[in-house]
Amino acid sequence: MIVLATTFVFMVLLGAFTFIYQLFRLVALDAESRGLKHPNFWGIFSLSGNGGGGLLLYLIGRNKYPSNMTDSSRREFDSRKKRVGLALSFIAIGTIGLIYISLFGNL
Repeated sequence: MIVLATTFVFMVLLGAFTFIYQLFRLVALDAESRGLKHPNFWGIFSLSGNGGGGLLLYLIGRNKYPSNMTDSSRREFDSRKKRVGLALSFIAIGTIGLIYISLFGNL
């Protein structure tokens, strides 16, 4: 049972770290395509704040700048969005597994 619990914890952590990195890259890529200065700063800024406040401020502030994303950047952007979905799936499956083990592990 402990091996299964460890596996689910690893899935949640792997999903969380992957989600954070992919979100950082998505925002940096978007900021770069809009011509904002220091796109990596915007990527880190979007991760700040409890409850996604940094991401919300970035999404509101970016509307002043039109996007000039190239086809290769668009493909990378779409690929990273799919990776975000996969990371969220890992988090969900790991969390459901941990809840199941905590509720029914002693049966």
